[in-house]
Amino acid sequence: MGTCRYWMHGCGGDDKKATAKALKAAGFDVVVAGGDAVAAVTAEGMASWVCGGAFGLGDLKDDDAYKAVDIAGGPQVWFSSGCPNNATLRERNLESYRKMAATPDISGILVDGCRFASPASGLHAFLTCFCNTCRDKAGKLGFDFEAMKRDVAALHDALTGKGDTPAAWAATPVGATEWLVRHPGVLEWLRFRRACTTEHFRSISEIVHGAGLRMGVYIFTPSLAPLVGQSYADLAAFVDVFAPMIYRNYPKRPGIACLNWELSILPEELAIAGTPAEKAALHLYLAWTGLDEVVSDRTIAAVQKEVPPEAVGRETAQARALLDDDKELAPIIYIEDPQMAKTAGLVRQAGANGVNFFVFRKDWAELVKPGLAEA
Repeated sequence: MGTCRYWMHGCGGDDKKATAKALKAAGFDVVVAGGDAVAAVTAEGMASWVCGGAFGLGDLKDDDAYKAVDIAGGPQVWFSSGCPNNATLRERNLESYRKMAATPDISGILVDGCRFASPASGLHAFLTCFCNTCRDKAGKLGFDFEAMKRDVAALHDALTGKGDTPAAWAATPVGATEWLVRHPGVLEWLRFRRACTTEHFRSISEIVHGAGLRMGVYIFTPSLAPLVGQSYADLAAFVDVFAPMIYRNYPKRPGIACLNWELSILPEELAIAGTPAEKAALHLYLAWTGLDEVVSDRTIAAVQKEVPPEAVGRETAQARALLDDDKELAPIIYIEDPQMAKTAGLVRQAGANGVNFFVFRKDWAELVKPGLAEA
């Protein structure tokens, strides 16, 4: 399969030079960390990358004018972020990448959080954004905003048990497909999210590549990316490194991008645990993502704790299938994985060019040691 590059997200400790030396000795090739770590990392012959966000509210967090808007007209904050189409948030973000791209001695920049809200942010935050800015943008791009809002409201009703489709039928992939045929505004909404997200990614790419750097993305897994407006097909035209976030057992709520939380937060919020609807809902969600092939314990509690390592391997294989061979694929996995050897091995076997570990901690050496072993 070729050489596998190892990435570490973070470079902690008081002595960055000592940390970088230890990472190099352990077999790492790339370190994602800014500040004093850059010089320490490059001095050891490793590639130094930095990472930026996207639509963070920052000092605007108390101003509803910058927040996403749900179908009821209420303001929503997701991942400490606001409306992905807000001009102020976008320009502030691009300026941050202009400054980042001027960092001496770095090899590339990873982009994180460039998307719309995900299921793990909660139902109302997920079903956004319907602000006036998005209304105007949809019109300019040729999307039917009213159909989007109408049918996303219908989706909300269906998920909360207020819809008119029999639950047993809706819980099958074909039933869900038939529902979507009758509510095309939902797909219009997903297409709109994708168009807006790709647009901003492209603007960042012009800055990063214009500075002679490589561009990478911390992206949702193939099974979840279409829900948040991220498209492997769109991004393949200008992104160099794809790092799907495939955390299978992240312990802290809300666990944004983590498989165990993205698959369980909405079912939990809908209060279906312990009811017949729990099994049906999880069956549909897992079948829709294709993860039903590897996740057998279909209760909210079980999924929330962890999904099997095979889910990581499957998502990696799906990402590889979506990308040409010249695109570097380095999934980022959770560093505190009791089945690290198997998880990292499945990533390599599925065609990845690298394995990225999230996130650096003082006992990193023992945690990653099984994952650095050859498959």
